[in-house]
Amino acid sequence: MVFPNTKQLKLQDALKQELQSGNFQVGDRFYTEKEIMSKYRVSSVTVARAVGEMTRQGYFERKRKLGTFVRGTRTIPGMSGEVMTCPLYINQAGHEESARHELSWFLVEEIRRGIINAYPGMVKILPMDEILDAAQRDPNLLTILFPQRIEFFAEKYRSRCPGNTVEILLPPNFGPQVNCVRPDYMMGVFDAVSHLIHLGHRRIAYIGNAKSLYRYAAYRIALETHRQEMFPELVIRDDQAVTYEDGALLIDRLFQLPEKQRPTAVFCVNDRIAIGAMEALRNRGLVVPEDISVIGFDDIEESASAPVPLSTVKVPYYEIGRAAVAVLMEKIKTGQDVLPRTLPAVYLMRKSVGPVKK
Repeated sequence: MVFPNTKQLKLQDALKQELQSGNFQVGDRFYTEKEIMSKYRVSSVTVARAVGEMTRQGYFERKRKLGTFVRGTRTIPGMSGEVMTCPLYINQAGHEESARHELSWFLVEEIRRGIINAYPGMVKILPMDEILDAAQRDPNLLTILFPQRIEFFAEKYRSRCPGNTVEILLPPNFGPQVNCVRPDYMMGVFDAVSHLIHLGHRRIAYIGNAKSLYRYAAYRIALETHRQEMFPELVIRDDQAVTYEDGALLIDRLFQLPEKQRPTAVFCVNDRIAIGAMEALRNRGLVVPEDISVIGFDDIEESASAPVPLSTVKVPYYEIGRAAVAVLMEKIKTGQDVLPRTLPAVYLMRKSVGPVKK
């Protein structure tokens, strides 16, 4: 038995990357041994062993006197071995689009990272109009689409809809009933507010963007489930509130209330608002969580490293990206629509929550 050496393994990795590049499709004729030797500066023995091993693994098919061809698997069209030869397209989302949809750039990157790490081929990130043009040329285009700008392109997109598309939907986007992935925000928020109630908090404020309908609904449901009164003066829903500065401003509005009407805990619709709120509370001489508890939503990078590590509701954005790839691969494999997959948000308790101050 001949064991592969380091050069052979590196060459096999390089050839797999060639398959992932989108330059070769299943059935295409691959490089000749001489072309591989010249391109990667390796010996004929190394090339023969690497190509031979990949042929045994199902990546290639050797045809006598014709050459080496990219071989497809029987289960998933476009796949060679464990590599997809077809590129995957993701629609581009800019900072302004993210802000309009309450989706921060960090969260967009988390979803993308999940997709890129899970998809066994090349990933192209393009503006939506370029994806539409590509879909006209190739009706079997593979796409995973973010929620940004789908409404704007809905008419064009539906009329030119590629055959293999998965949409990532974030509330309040309802979208299609098949071939999509969405998070369940409500259970995580319900658990967070329930935890505050179990710690003795009764005056629990809710601050943030008015468009966060699911988060607000879960807040209300938690109060009603535990038979707690909702105080309208503790609910501030501002259409524009998404930033650290907004969190500080909303805290200032809460503290315009008489002392007895002020909250003992605050649920914020995102971590940026929560971190801004904690800074404003410190400036007022209040200690989190001894004087007042604070909970955020999203679990952005800054939440764990804040001066007081922020308790938050973690949305599994990375896992959403991976799940979208799984749905896409299942759709390609079966040729059938796939039921939507929902991933729950989870409450993470850190240092910003404590019992109500007696």
